[in-house]
Amino acid sequence: MKHILNIILFSICLSANAWAQTGTVSGKVVETMTENPVADVTVTISGELHQLSTVYDGSFAIELPVGNDYLLTLSKDGYEDRMLNFAVESAQTTNLGFIELNMLSNMEEFDVPTMMLDSEDDSDFASQNIISMMSMSSDVYLSESAFKFGAVRFNVRGFDSEYSHTYINGVNFNDQIRGRYNYSMLGGLNDATRNKDISIHTAPSVFGFGDLGGITSIDTRAASYGRGGKTTASATNRSYKLRGMATYSTGLMENGFAVTASVGYRWADEGYFDGTFYDSKGYLLAIEKVFGSRRQHSISFTTLGAPTQRAQSAASYQEIYDLLGTTRYNPNWGYQNGVKRNARVVTSNDPAAVLSHRWQINDHLKLTTGVGVRYNLYGTTALNWYNSADPRPDYYKYLPSYHRESEIKTLYADKWKTDRTVNQIDWDRMYRVNYDGRNNGESARYILEERHSNLLETAFNSTFTHQVSDWQTLDFGVEAKMSKGMNYKTVNDLLGGEYWMDKDQFAERDFQGNSDVSQNNLNNPNRKVTKGDRFGYDYDILVNNADFWLQDRFFFSKADFYYAFKIAYTEFQREGHMKNGRAPENSFGKGKLYTFVNQAIKGGLTYKITGRHFITANVLYETRAPLPWNAYLSARIKDDAVPELGNERVASADVGYVVSMPAVKGRFSVFQTNFFDGNEINSFYHDSYRTYINYVMTDMEKVHRGVELGAIVNITQRLKLEAIGTIAEYRYANRPTGYATYENGSQPAVTETVYLKNYYVGGTPQTAASIGLSYAMQGYWYFDVNYNYFDRIYVDLAPIRRTEAATAVSAENMEDLDSKVRSIIEQEKYPSGGTLDASIGKSIRFRNGYFLSINFSVSNILDNTSLRTGGFEQGRFDYENYVVDKFPSKYYYAQGRTFFFNMGLRF
Repeated sequence: MKHILNIILFSICLSANAWAQTGTVSGKVVETMTENPVADVTVTISGELHQLSTVYDGSFAIELPVGNDYLLTLSKDGYEDRMLNFAVESAQTTNLGFIELNMLSNMEEFDVPTMMLDSEDDSDFASQNIISMMSMSSDVYLSESAFKFGAVRFNVRGFDSEYSHTYINGVNFNDQIRGRYNYSMLGGLNDATRNKDISIHTAPSVFGFGDLGGITSIDTRAASYGRGGKTTASATNRSYKLRGMATYSTGLMENGFAVTASVGYRWADEGYFDGTFYDSKGYLLAIEKVFGSRRQHSISFTTLGAPTQRAQSAASYQEIYDLLGTTRYNPNWGYQNGVKRNARVVTSNDPAAVLSHRWQINDHLKLTTGVGVRYNLYGTTALNWYNSADPRPDYYKYLPSYHRESEIKTLYADKWKTDRTVNQIDWDRMYRVNYDGRNNGESARYILEERHSNLLETAFNSTFTHQVSDWQTLDFGVEAKMSKGMNYKTVNDLLGGEYWMDKDQFAERDFQGNSDVSQNNLNNPNRKVTKGDRFGYDYDILVNNADFWLQDRFFFSKADFYYAFKIAYTEFQREGHMKNGRAPENSFGKGKLYTFVNQAIKGGLTYKITGRHFITANVLYETRAPLPWNAYLSARIKDDAVPELGNERVASADVGYVVSMPAVKGRFSVFQTNFFDGNEINSFYHDSYRTYINYVMTDMEKVHRGVELGAIVNITQRLKLEAIGTIAEYRYANRPTGYATYENGSQPAVTETVYLKNYYVGGTPQTAASIGLSYAMQGYWYFDVNYNYFDRIYVDLAPIRRTEAATAVSAENMEDLDSKVRSIIEQEKYPSGGTLDASIGKSIRFRNGYFLSINFSVSNILDNTSLRTGGFEQGRFDYENYVVDKFPSKYYYAQGRTFFFNMGLRF
């Protein structure tokens, strides 16, 4: 506390400032085509590096020292940046008048339909496509990479989404279980969620302390929208086929009220991948009241949601892709009575409501407070079976390569190419098996279960900004959040059976004579469950968090700098609703409460070489509480947490050069981030032990380093060259400790060393580049063409394959032994690949003020067989007895030739 008081006193002392003579500069930003005011435009003054935003009527005003020349930059997502030179020659007001912004009609406005990258991991919490479509117009690299690298699982600087934070009207909406923001809650609401303020990486923000991946603040206050509406119709051959959206806003009316409403719908009977469908609605309603003698108060309410049902695709083996001659293969579906049916269907909805208050106390003081509530409902279906053959068509024992005899290999290969009951799920067979068992009074052998991962969360945020002087601004903030994650399974479909016995079949097999061990709930043993009943597991994760942060920013003629710190408290515990037979002592009721206190500090400097050239530097050090998702050894069964559970530590630094000229705009940066004491969990079925294993790594270290470049060159007034790229290296930096727990209880937990040092972190390109040309033709036509290149994508590692036990294999000679060991421990690197994208569009303004935009774009993977977007190793095999080609990886592939047609009418 003493150190905090010293920092605050130091900031206050610096505010003793001799004020120079200043003059007021004002203006109003309007859209070029419609002449409507544009609110929340970021206004940056180079040379002074002051920054503010336009208000509801598009106006702005700022005090600047007299006698200087300035460069004004206007930026907002969805619009072209605008630069304007001006001078302040006297203390009188300098009125820049109406300043026009051109809308980027060639952008698909933050909803580029990408491949739904579904995980087949049996996770308790909803897997989300972690590729953010949020853009940042003022940073070339971030804004362009968000779209042009969307074909692959690209993560900026290799950071997972838990290191980025998303706010809605000032309230943090990252969940506390996995630390991620659920992008699907905004599905189909592109027009209504376009107003954003984004802070790059660890740069200062008025919404929160921030993180490695930065902060995105979405503004859905009704008064922030201009009066008017927009309707959109789209067609594509990607995850969905058709999309429609409609948005209308009253703007701020004379009585101080504003209302905005938006609806959206996306649909496909079958998407790009076989057997997938898509059905999603979206809605948003925002109401705001602005009041006070100076309109200094604003109370706003927003509610939104996106109920969705979609069928998933899944990764599979290269052998299958080669057999069928397509990368569209999806093992999740099969024919039932001649109709395609998918076994992995996601049903989700994340309704949320936000109530916020903004108080502009005076020209130098501002208080913003908000409360948000959400209830995320997420369920995904999956097949389950008891004492029967594995129903998954791509189970490795069903593949031709599993068999050694050439005749049998050929027979299986022929069946795979021609027989749908072999290469897809055989629903009719499962129904026949269940009907036979039902006639004999037996339990169903096959069912379709639904795994629920629901989340109820309440969040509170309050920030206070004090502009102490022209060269100092103080920001304070408080955040608090309560979360309840509810995780359980239900019977979705008995597939013709009469009931399902709530037992663990693997424990029942391995502990014959001890019926208690196989019970999933000793409080209700030998329970027969039917459709809708809960079974298997049922537990909650309760999380509470509170933090306080302070930020101090200074603006001088040749340099600006900032520092910030944060103190946070986090607690969580598990509450079980079933007494599991494999852990009867610590599975039912509330478990141990884990508490963590964390600190973070960051700082940065901007040196102004001139008003157009800058050198930036940022540093951060923080400790982070472990996420509950990675904290438990086997949360579905028991309360046991990772031994010596503690905080993760992060140290990060970057240095960059920024140029902002009429002809050239861009940034070049060098970065490095070190992660210490991290946790990571993997779950898989192990053939040797014939049960599911939860494998947790602790004390894990990683290092992410690299360079990134983004530049736009205006060759002529109409022709523009855009280039972005990164060359990075993301590696594991030590040998973490691995803990393996067996869900059937047949083996004691195993502690071992995982030899991961110097292996690559998989799942995202570590080299990516794009170059393109944009040409704006007369009559509001435009044309874009881009080539995007990806390389050094590595498979996600199975840690169990980097242990002494995995490499304890035998061979006839040393050469064969070396080859066998290498085939187990070597990490696969995917072939490089690229996409060629092109788009053309036309904008038309009618005499009545309506504005029509039409866009058509195509994307072509130049070598569709080589552009893998992700994959994961199989850790489930007996390495001693199976030959090498029996444990390959599973892969995701990018969508091949795709198109997107979009037509929007604004009025």
